[in-house]
Amino acid sequence: MPELPEVQTIADQLSEYLPLSISEVETSIHANTFIKKSDFELGPCDIQRIYRLGKSLIMDLSLGTLVSGLGMSGGWRISKEDRGVKHTHFKFKVKNKNGEIFYLSYVDPRRFGRMMLFNEMSFKVFKDSLPPDPTSEDFNEEYLRTVFKRFPQRQIKPFLLDQKYFAGIGNYMACEICALAGVRPTRRAGKITKKEIEKFVSGTKMVIEGSVKNNGLTFSGGYFDANGEKGEGVLNLLVFHQKSCGMCKKENIKKIVLATRGTYYCPHCQR
Repeated sequence: MPELPEVQTIADQLSEYLPLSISEVETSIHANTFIKKSDFELGPCDIQRIYRLGKSLIMDLSLGTLVSGLGMSGGWRISKEDRGVKHTHFKFKVKNKNGEIFYLSYVDPRRFGRMMLFNEMSFKVFKDSLPPDPTSEDFNEEYLRTVFKRFPQRQIKPFLLDQKYFAGIGNYMACEICALAGVRPTRRAGKITKKEIEKFVSGTKMVIEGSVKNNGLTFSGGYFDANGEKGEGVLNLLVFHQKSCGMCKKENIKKIVLATRGTYYCPHCQR
């Protein structure tokens, strides 16, 4: 957490305020621990575009590109008041085209997030290193077939968490995708059938669309959107942290641990 739908929600919400101009930058004593690459110094500049790549929030600035990985508990908030939210590590005083003042803040209680400040050339290298985005046309049956064939012995659910091949997919998404594909999370990639691969593609897009529609997924003490509100994506869950399966309605959801992550599935619906 946050996963692709949560980052997309924040990006969509912040984009409604654009264009913005940063007039002041305030940082916490921990701010430097977040910055893993710095081709420029943060300072007064314009925010021209905000979007998502994988699990990262991207800000196109007039100085360069800011890439924000939210880690386990990070998020960006915007408000008209300087609320002094606890665990704020970066705070931008910004102004929109109408001259209205807002405060755009990066909040991260557990401090696992990371930030990279790229110039044009280094951002291109970063972007080119990413796999097809799950929302793009390149994330299709052919792509999955190729990746599954390359790593036939990998268990499918932990494999879906590998950001080298499945950018943006996190733990709850992987469980839900396996459920929609009718595949147990312990199955090996090489055993996934052509029909199941089709369901993986459609299921991935279904999970993303449903969660984004409900502004992401919040568990207790977890993710908040750009307005400081909880997401209602829990309404879409079929198996993750559920007692009854959202498909067959049987109260038989099993929990196991795969690659140290809690994993949920329905033994009736998933083979």
